[in-house]
Amino acid sequence: MAKRLRYNQLDMSPKSNVPVFGKIFLTSIVLSILGSAGLVFIIFTQEPTLGPRWLFFFFLTLTATGLGLPLVYLVQRRIAKQYVPAKVLIREALLIGIFTDLLLWLQIGRIATELIVLLLAAGLVLLELFLRMAEKAVFRADEYAEE
Repeated sequence: MAKRLRYNQLDMSPKSNVPVFGKIFLTSIVLSILGSAGLVFIIFTQEPTLGPRWLFFFFLTLTATGLGLPLVYLVQRRIAKQYVPAKVLIREALLIGIFTDLLLWLQIGRIATELIVLLLAAGLVLLELFLRMAEKAVFRADEYAEE
């Protein structure tokens, strides 16, 4: 009887709403290492002409995405009410990378203010909300098939 109760307790354990952390962590490490190595190479070996400047922003995006991925994973693990696929986590981390690029780009021109930062953040959050709403609105025939 005691074994049966344990089995039922294990069976009733809540399922996670996010993918396995190992895959997310590996992706995060690879993106962070590639981006950081590229940033170090660009900063220490290239002059700030047009090509290396664009490469700098590309590697900055990789680095910020890699560093933002575990943060996005933890936030979604905490607040997600239904399953969140890995592609959504990567997209949200990429939005963090794009946000970082935009802030740095605006800082170069000395036009980054608190209001602009808040408006950019609100716009990216709103974009993600609209994308999530569009994903939910897609019809999937296999979900409604009669058996």
